[in-house]
Amino acid sequence: MDKSPAPINTNDHYIKACILYDVIKKRPIFDAYRNFCKLIGQNVMEYPDYEFWYHRFYHKQLDFDYDRSADPVPKTIMDMPVSLIYKITENLDTVDRIHLRSMNKSIKEVVDSYPPIFQEISIEFIENGLIWKLDNKKFKCLKKGSGCILTRPNCSNIKSNKHYVTMGLEYLFPVFKIPGFQTNRLTLKLLHKPENVGNFLPVPFHVKSVAILAWRMEHVLSFLSAFNPGELETIRISSTHAFGIDETLRFFEAEQFKQAKHVQYKMQVIQNWIERFSHLKSFEFFLHFPGPLDFQITRDIISTFEEFEYCKIKVPCFLSDMWFSLRTVGRVFEEEMPFGPLKTINHRYRIPESNEFLEFKIEDEGRFCSMEIFKIR
Repeated sequence: MDKSPAPINTNDHYIKACILYDVIKKRPIFDAYRNFCKLIGQNVMEYPDYEFWYHRFYHKQLDFDYDRSADPVPKTIMDMPVSLIYKITENLDTVDRIHLRSMNKSIKEVVDSYPPIFQEISIEFIENGLIWKLDNKKFKCLKKGSGCILTRPNCSNIKSNKHYVTMGLEYLFPVFKIPGFQTNRLTLKLLHKPENVGNFLPVPFHVKSVAILAWRMEHVLSFLSAFNPGELETIRISSTHAFGIDETLRFFEAEQFKQAKHVQYKMQVIQNWIERFSHLKSFEFFLHFPGPLDFQITRDIISTFEEFEYCKIKVPCFLSDMWFSLRTVGRVFEEEMPFGPLKTINHRYRIPESNEFLEFKIEDEGRFCSMEIFKIR
């Protein structure tokens, strides 16, 4: 159905001919109505009327002048008891409620009485595409030619002339604006983030746990700024590129880091920075090429952390004692070690002037060795 001249908006037969054309073309009714509104106008015909004529023509009833005045008034969803509408809304998952919300103002008010709470939202920029998941519902907006195509669960695809990022964010962003919106976990993967895309998250963005995979610290800090310090409890940061000293120190100065409880910083940390983790209950990082005595120093530093419960530190693992091996740390901790292959060392350290202990479990993981430390109260 090609775009028609303006008079079609007011010519009843032309309008119905357009509907018949879509029926003949066997377009699904929702796609047909969307195409109809795009070409003829949004306010020319409401969906219930379009649906009526679509089904008449589908069943070979082709009288364009059929008089509907004698027909019973069609029932709508708003004719249902209010209690039933609330019950239906209550039993829908969060994503389906969002679709229901767009039907009309009255339904919107009902849906908004159930704030959208997601367990996890993930957003990933890939090469020539944007992918996001709302709990277990996956959406994709991929580049196609000079435009893009949007794929949604249990819905037909949408083609657009817009840039895939523009189209994807236009579809995703309204979710964040729904009253009461919140998610427990947010994952951002920004390895292919277009240069012209800034922080698209609303401020403040309410979340307890965030994981950010980015190849620039400026992207990490930009998105961290959207989260409320103190409300954000868990931070996971990783990258395929090493961050510089200045970049890492900027992360340590962020209020979101200073008020977090759990941090996984999957990048290298030098020993002088370990005290910056003193406020955390748990943390993980890579220790930059420690010398033998650094393990004892690390133990002594962590033993002073009052909030500490657990940490996992990974270090490069080599066969020689030049940098680190299991036997190196065993000797530093004065542990007896058996002859032959050594895969694990356990160490128990009593915290001075305390009845609490630190328990160490050091394992050979090939290229790296992991050192897990637990506080025993």
